[in-house]
Amino acid sequence: MARFAPLVALLLLLVAPALAEPPPTVAPGAAQSVQLQPVAIYGPDGRVVSFPDPNRTMVMPFVRATGSGFIFPATSSPQQFLVTQPTGTTTYRAYNPCAAADVRITSVSALEPIVAVATEYPGVARITSRTGAVDRFSGTRFGRGAETLGSAANPMGGPNRIVSIMIVPIPGYPADLSGMTCEFELMYGNGG
Repeated sequence: MARFAPLVALLLLLVAPALAEPPPTVAPGAAQSVQLQPVAIYGPDGRVVSFPDPNRTMVMPFVRATGSGFIFPATSSPQQFLVTQPTGTTTYRAYNPCAAADVRITSVSALEPIVAVATEYPGVARITSRTGAVDRFSGTRFGRGAETLGSAANPMGGPNRIVSIMIVPIPGYPADLSGMTCEFELMYGNGG
């Protein structure tokens, strides 16, 4: 019997790895992510036009539609301005240069025939007729700096857009914004 003990031990050493459970492919407790599969893009003839490489992330940079953007003089009272959004643009880049206030901005509808007066800002007219208006709880809030967003549908339809804008206090910082004006900049384009 003692002669067979080394043979049995050798046999166990050879067979044990085959019977053992393989280690998990991801360590227990480690974060796991789900990877989205690429999507083929088909042309009008039904053939594949593009099939992205799943290992490469592509980010399309913002491409402006015109050389200059629109500048709105934002104050603590809502004001409405008329601009013409360039045809085919899907996004906009907004810049709030004001260190002491955030900006609220949204597109609104006219409530009566539009009456507008020219401003010192190129391509921007001030609306003097009744329209909808942004308030401190509506629209998109912009802190200091630049952001690029998808352009929402124009409630007016067509390229003419009424933009309502105002400055609001930065959350957590009580501020008297009366008398303050921030020249908020908006540029239409594509990508982001």
